[in-house]
Amino acid sequence: RCNAIVLAWIMNTVSKELLGGIVYATDALAVWRDLKERFDRINGSRIFSIHRDIVCLSQGNATVSVYFSKPRELWDEYASLVTLPNCGCPTSRAYLEHDQQQRLLQFLMGLNDSYCSIRSQILMMCPLPTVSQAYSMISQEES
Repeated sequence: RCNAIVLAWIMNTVSKELLGGIVYATDALAVWRDLKERFDRINGSRIFSIHRDIVCLSQGNATVSVYFSKPRELWDEYASLVTLPNCGCPTSRAYLEHDQQQRLLQFLMGLNDSYCSIRSQILMMCPLPTVSQAYSMISQEES
């Protein structure tokens, strides 16, 4: 009975284009695994695309505020696709700190050269600020 309920839910949830391949299925778990195998691979392509977008991101003519929203949106999407370790152990904490440092560097690399001075000041700080703190410092410089 549960199998039939889950199977009905899957069939009501997937797009019509996919329905033809599962309409005669009798095992919900098999259908689920098949869909997972087919569509989980897209995440690899999307993760690559997000990384490329972040690396190529630059401020251009945008204000710092508008520019800052672009990588944040990409980081949030990345976080929805890739689960970072969060167990509280020293290795996990070090990895999360490294991730935060990467975000800071990505943000700073995309800034226009007119922020070279404040960028250098931020990079000399010990410890490095969070990306939000750096944004705050730079937006004050912009004002």
